[in-house]
Amino acid sequence: MGGKHHQSPWWRCLGRRRRQETAPQPLLAEMVDGAGVAHWVSREAFEQGLDEGTGFYVVLCGRRIAVASMAAPPERACWPCQEARTC
Repeated sequence: MGGKHHQSPWWRCLGRRRRQETAPQPLLAEMVDGAGVAHWVSREAFEQGLDEGTGFYVVLCGRRIAVASMAAPPERACWPCQEARTC
């Protein structure tokens, strides 16, 4: 029985709610080149580098880098990559 203050069941409200649509964010990974500079690479560029099997990846600043050992700590950050990451 529905009265003046009766709320409809939750399954009737599903169509009425607006879903917040957010643009999917590209996943990024940090890579360190042989000089100790930390760059950012997108998922697509990372997968392309893996498919090529050369050990080179195109990073956000547009450079093609050879990846250093995964244990190599970054000494400094690549500013063009940092700026491209924030956009």
